[in-house]
Amino acid sequence: MHSGPEQRADIRHHHETAIMYEHYRSGKYYEGKMLNFSRGGIYFESNFAPEVGSEIFIGVENSPFTSGHDVYRAKVIWHANLEGAESLFFYGIGAKFF
Repeated sequence: MHSGPEQRADIRHHHETAIMYEHYRSGKYYEGKMLNFSRGGIYFESNFAPEVGSEIFIGVENSPFTSGHDVYRAKVIWHANLEGAESLFFYGIGAKFF
């Protein structure tokens, strides 16, 4: 396990807001909560973990990029089980914007 500082292309910003996302392949919608974002991606939590590599469309209730609701297309890069974590959701998901 890597114990040094994270190597990211963009700075992450804390921003909590409700989201709804569509799993592109199935067309199903799921609710979640965005916890942080960067210019290149997003971290959110949900009770459904889309498979790594899948395409999703994320509707953000209170977008950090615009004044209101916005939709972003992204690719799921990773997901982790949040069992035992202090979260209302089962999974943490990292996605990269297209």
